[in-house]
Amino acid sequence: MKILREKTKWDDVQYTVKNHDYLVSDDNSKCHGMRKSGSNVWEKFTKPLTFSRYRRSFDVLNEEIPLKFVKPYTIDPNTFITLDNFMN
Repeated sequence: MKILREKTKWDDVQYTVKNHDYLVSDDNSKCHGMRKSGSNVWEKFTKPLTFSRYRRSFDVLNEEIPLKFVKPYTIDPNTFITLDNFMN
């Protein structure tokens, strides 16, 4: 595993695109988690996502691989949700 910090220049869009940090497999094929720009907490994905470096640029960070993660910002689709526990 390694940590990549995106440094892509997004000049061809008319809005601000934030670059984040990604926890990826050594072969760069799967992304296991991310740290949003300006944050110091890592979010771990339920399942590793396909990761592509195509047309993007990154720096490899020399940080310890994170062992502690916060809950992902997306709802786990495998969790049964009712209106009661959604509202609480």
